[in-house]
Amino acid sequence: MRWRELTRQPRWRWERRHWRPIVRVRVAIGIWLLLVGAILLGEGYWWGVLIFAAAALHFYLAYRLRHAVRS
Repeated sequence: MRWRELTRQPRWRWERRHWRPIVRVRVAIGIWLLLVGAILLGEGYWWGVLIFAAAALHFYLAYRLRHAVRS
C-alpha cells in the first residue's frame, strides 16, 4: 500500500462499520464547539479562537471518514 492509501483508510474496523453515527457525532461536536467558541469570543476571551481549531478538526475528520468509506 502506498502512503496516500494508508492515510485515507479509517484506522479501526469499528469505525469503518459504523461510519454514519461517527460522522454525525463529529459534526454535532463541531457545531457545539463553534457555539462555545463564539460565546467565549463574545465575552472577550480570545483563547476561544483555539476552540475553532478543534471544531475544524472535527469537521475535517468527519469529511475524511465519509469519503474514505464511500470510495
